[in-house]
Amino acid sequence: MITRKENIGIMAEQAEDQEQEVSDGTSQAPVMDAPGGGTSAPADQDDVTEDILEISTGGKSVEIGNFRIFLDLRMPEFDMGHCKAYSADNLRRDEGSAFAVVTDPVLPTRHDHIQFLTGMHMAGQIDLIDHEIAYWPPFGRNTMVLFYEKPSGGRVVLGEGKKPIIDEHDISTVVVEPIIGVLQAFADKGLAHRNIRAGNLFFGDPLRQKVVLGDCCAAPPGYSQPLVYETTARMSADIAGRGAGTPADDLYALGVTLAELGIGHRPLSKLSDQEIMDLKLSKGSFQAIASQERLPLILIEPVRGLLCDDAEERWGFNELNAWLDGRRTKPVQSNTEKRAARSQNLSGRDYYTVRALAQGMAKNWVSALAPLREGTIEIWLRRGLGDNDRAKALADAMRQLQWAGADKRSAEDVLVARAILIMDHEGPVRFKGFSAMIDGVGYMLSYDVQHGRGPQRFADVIVRDIPSYWFGRQEGYSSEVQKLQQLYKNLRYYIQQQSAGYGYERCLYTLVRNQHCLSPLIEQDYVVEISQLLPALEKAAENASEDTWPVDRHIAAFIATRLEDDIEGQLMAMQNPSDEVEYSRAIISMLAIVQWRHGPDNLQNLSHWVARLMEPAIKVFHSKARRERVETEIPKLAKRGNLVELYNLINDEQERRKDQSEFVEAVAEYSEAESEVFDLESSGPARLELAEKVGQQAAAFASTMIALLTVSALFLIHIF
Repeated sequence: MITRKENIGIMAEQAEDQEQEVSDGTSQAPVMDAPGGGTSAPADQDDVTEDILEISTGGKSVEIGNFRIFLDLRMPEFDMGHCKAYSADNLRRDEGSAFAVVTDPVLPTRHDHIQFLTGMHMAGQIDLIDHEIAYWPPFGRNTMVLFYEKPSGGRVVLGEGKKPIIDEHDISTVVVEPIIGVLQAFADKGLAHRNIRAGNLFFGDPLRQKVVLGDCCAAPPGYSQPLVYETTARMSADIAGRGAGTPADDLYALGVTLAELGIGHRPLSKLSDQEIMDLKLSKGSFQAIASQERLPLILIEPVRGLLCDDAEERWGFNELNAWLDGRRTKPVQSNTEKRAARSQNLSGRDYYTVRALAQGMAKNWVSALAPLREGTIEIWLRRGLGDNDRAKALADAMRQLQWAGADKRSAEDVLVARAILIMDHEGPVRFKGFSAMIDGVGYMLSYDVQHGRGPQRFADVIVRDIPSYWFGRQEGYSSEVQKLQQLYKNLRYYIQQQSAGYGYERCLYTLVRNQHCLSPLIEQDYVVEISQLLPALEKAAENASEDTWPVDRHIAAFIATRLEDDIEGQLMAMQNPSDEVEYSRAIISMLAIVQWRHGPDNLQNLSHWVARLMEPAIKVFHSKARRERVETEIPKLAKRGNLVELYNLINDEQERRKDQSEFVEAVAEYSEAESEVFDLESSGPARLELAEKVGQQAAAFASTMIALLTVSALFLIHIF
């Protein structure tokens, strides 16, 4: 058993070897000392920079969860894309060694993959021991940290120009067999790996008899992949919008991996990304590589099958297993797209295939409109390709433009976007500068928002309903497409609503499950789960401004998508901030529901923050005595840190009904009294006249009686 001291010594030696390898140019270790893949910390974070220098020279470590990470023991051979790897100790075990991958906080990780892989051992996949959201000193903020079991055989690809470690005759057993098992397990869960490449392969044992795949959780799907590893459908999407993909995309990447292992370097590495795209679109993926590289004979058959650009014809698990067993597999049909007899010119360049033309239109957005309006592309489709279906769809799109009304410019942009989808219905959703696969639109939105571009491009795509047209162009039935269509059906409604809880924020948290909340109040805390929200707000409450609410647009949208309870009623009440009573009650209600569902029980700072802002909600009571009693109770309940009790205080139905009943009675009594006063005031002259008449009558009656009495008295006197 290796002691911890010996383990640290071994890791130090490995770090020296890796530094030497970097200095020789055989390994490039990405530098990410700041979120976003930057090369240095922001200029306004001098204190953080000093911490970095102290850490790198002082041999310091940090404890995160059950692990101790050594910040001065970098492990560049285990870097995942631009995410740095560090040596780590598993504090629960004395044997074995681990390393930590620190993810970029401005790129969402992959929730389903983390949940699937954590704590599970899978042959062919590096073991994800655990994951934690924790404070990372070089960033000065929280981020996700992934803890992996260190593969004992090291990296497979050491650098450009070096002889391949695996003999071409052993690739089938050392590489293909374990990877097939991983891809099958992912497919059974409805997932795709999307990080399969030669540079992400490690030997799982010291004898180097089997490989294991590296990380697939630290960044958006396909984000770390070189362009040559992406299919012709996905390669034209922006890097952050390549999408979750399917097992067929993984099999394509496996084909490029086999080609790289066979020839000893990345295929087409001397070409630029644009040149690679043009070559693959014009010749097909397999011919593009075969025409530029010398593939080993033993690998030609599987590489040809796996790099078939038609996903329906591409090799699957059955064909791969048959090849491993030495059995014959079905021949791959033509691996190139149908070429037109004559070209379609656009911006001085000739195009011969519909997918290449679609890419050309996306790159030359403004100049693409003229050939569409003139009908030259429709004619090219009919005569050059004999594709009447696409030509008819394009003609229908043109007719819709004629009914566009006043917003002609917007309608023209929609026409170009639809024409691109007609040309390449399997490709990305493209609108002006925006380009993302339908299952990568959410990741693209996240990237734009967190890298300063903002949500406008996404909003344009959704408002103009481009995704709906993409769905309408798909052929046959696909359960994945159906799920995505259900996910997209509410996005247009969300983006058109301006109130809190909707807008692009609601779309973002709906589309990206592992997107942390971007509210300025708590963004640094990297809140991914709803259970993390209130503890983060409790921390923010320590320095909160007295005139701000603890719920903004991002937090409202985050709660709406992450909380299982329906809070549409509260969001509706928040549509009118001028109605202080309903607005404040809605916010308190949302926070109280979150605490009731997910805790924690004691939130004193947040409760005092809410208590300071409860004055409008108290106005719901009409009784002055009742309001004074509530105002007295609020500080007492705030000390107990229970938002539910605070909400119940202002939302006690029995008290509110009693208050309302008393208020109605008081209003009725007041109305009656006011009516009497009005009657008295408004009928004064009539009453004076009546009084005068009654007085006259009374006087006449009295005088008559007096006269009668006098006569009677005189008569009696006379008799007696």
